[in-house]
Amino acid sequence: EKNNIKTVATQERFIHTFFTSWVNVMLDTYYVVSEYTANVLKDSKYHDIKNVIPMGLYRSDYITLYKKKNIPKEISKAKENGKKIIVFLGHHSSNYWFDSYLDTVTSWSAQISFLEDVIRFSKNLNNAIIILRYKTLIWTTNVYFKDILNKINNCENIIISMHQNESFYGYKLCANADLIVAKHTSIVDECLSNEIPVLVYDYTHNMKGIVSNAFDYSSSGLLCYNFENLLEKSKSLLFDSSSKLKNAITKLNKTIYYVKEKGNIKNKIIGQLENLISSI
Repeated sequence: EKNNIKTVATQERFIHTFFTSWVNVMLDTYYVVSEYTANVLKDSKYHDIKNVIPMGLYRSDYITLYKKKNIPKEISKAKENGKKIIVFLGHHSSNYWFDSYLDTVTSWSAQISFLEDVIRFSKNLNNAIIILRYKTLIWTTNVYFKDILNKINNCENIIISMHQNESFYGYKLCANADLIVAKHTSIVDECLSNEIPVLVYDYTHNMKGIVSNAFDYSSSGLLCYNFENLLEKSKSLLFDSSSKLKNAITKLNKTIYYVKEKGNIKNKIIGQLENLISSI
């Protein structure tokens, strides 16, 4: 600012809109997720932004790009057999026990609890294929997880996605899934903004209300606080044509994710940047 250098950024994570302690933004121009987000940030005392411009979630373009296209084999084969596709998005765990002790959400115990729920879930939905997707699989080499991974491998309807070197493979899975169950991550909002059903796994073995402490998605009912809650809502989204949860997802698109023009978000941001540069 002292040297008259303009600063511009694009919002990557919708949930950061509601954090007040360690996500503070100081910019000239900020391209944000939605009009709802823009209004929250404008009224917040925790940010210093001159121009807040609603644009959308730029990575949500990948959901549109891969919908019914470039369908992963594990999905296409299951769909041919009339199976429902459920993608579970998990958090990786640290490699060392002393790091595990410091993080409640990604601790080794939390990972075991999550995987046990995935197994229970698979036994309650026989006509479904469950695909487990992680950002990294290094944690699976930890001997601590040997027994639980053996249980997973013995389940006929659970697949651990191993495609770590293919760009945007997680988006290809989510774009073609019937339901996504996720420990909260940015792809949750990218999918919901495209009206793909998502349930947030907002609990672990010794706590509940992880993300909802910041934002509960306007009491939409998409956050789950125990296994029974998760299973009941999953069945509703998968098999109930008049599910209230589906209506809640549609409503979110008209409220918290609303922008005047959807699609081609990345190109729109680039166009805005070019205009900004030419005006300096």
